[in-house]
Amino acid sequence: MPRLNTGFKQMPSQQKLATLNEQFAIEGQLQFNATDDLIVANITNQHATASIALQGAQVLSWVVKREDKRGTERGANEQQPLIWLSDEATFIAGKTIRGGIPVCWPWFGAHPDREDYPAHGFVRAAVWDVVETSTTAAGQTNVVFRLPQTQVPLALWSHNTELELHVSVGATLELNLITRNHGSETVTISQALHSYFAVSDIKDVTVKGLEGCQFIDALDDWQRKVEITPICIDAEIDRIYQNTKSVCSLEDKGWQRRINIETNNSRSTVVWNPWIDKSARLGDMGEGGYLNMLCIETGNIGDDRVSIAAGAEHCLSACYRIVKI
Repeated sequence: MPRLNTGFKQMPSQQKLATLNEQFAIEGQLQFNATDDLIVANITNQHATASIALQGAQVLSWVVKREDKRGTERGANEQQPLIWLSDEATFIAGKTIRGGIPVCWPWFGAHPDREDYPAHGFVRAAVWDVVETSTTAAGQTNVVFRLPQTQVPLALWSHNTELELHVSVGATLELNLITRNHGSETVTISQALHSYFAVSDIKDVTVKGLEGCQFIDALDDWQRKVEITPICIDAEIDRIYQNTKSVCSLEDKGWQRRINIETNNSRSTVVWNPWIDKSARLGDMGEGGYLNMLCIETGNIGDDRVSIAAGAEHCLSACYRIVKI
């Protein structure tokens, strides 16, 4: 289980929790709770359970319920989780959470010009607002998060933009990251949904659907190469695939499942596993954590960054679906 902050706790105010639950809770489906320093939206519906931290609008878990209710492997009629969360993850205000689906925006990785700017942008540590919740006749639970302007550091980002993340929890998990340009000039961004997928054993998984794509190998002096075969992982990997297709998949022999990743308005896919040495340097991966995770990230990065005209918007979408094999 993720590690809770055992030091000084700045618990979310009871008033804020009460207000969120009064305005946005859905009886029997959605409730807001305090998890150490942070507020988390906890969802349970007929299809799945999920949790989303307001800090970063970061999805922390999504577990589909079994169709066969006789299954008892995970208890409570649940399958294996889609999302990996580090055993060393902490829920401390202002500290990024290792695992889940972090939102990287308005740049991915290091800032192209400023080494002192935070990696992957500034929205992962920002506290987002909840602006809408709803449920559908099919039993999906929907939550809309918006980045408040008070959480945008003008020294890092002076453009007049609005950022929302729409999350739909059901038999699939759907994320829509919407950037609106309210300014008078074109804005260029790079972005990603930095998905950490849980796997049975990294040596038993294969990534398919990226064959034939050119990629940038961050571990080999940023050389450009072409992927020939499905990807198996037996060492550190850090690749940015460009001009990718709308569907790729992660096959897991150990859990006998395939995760289908269906995207829209995404032209880049990142495949990342830190392996042994990088995990040790990161410090919050947990012992052996790299063996049970693989990042396959949906985004627009490098050559594929997006320019949004004045008055226009861009929606980056990902839909995750689990299929038994």
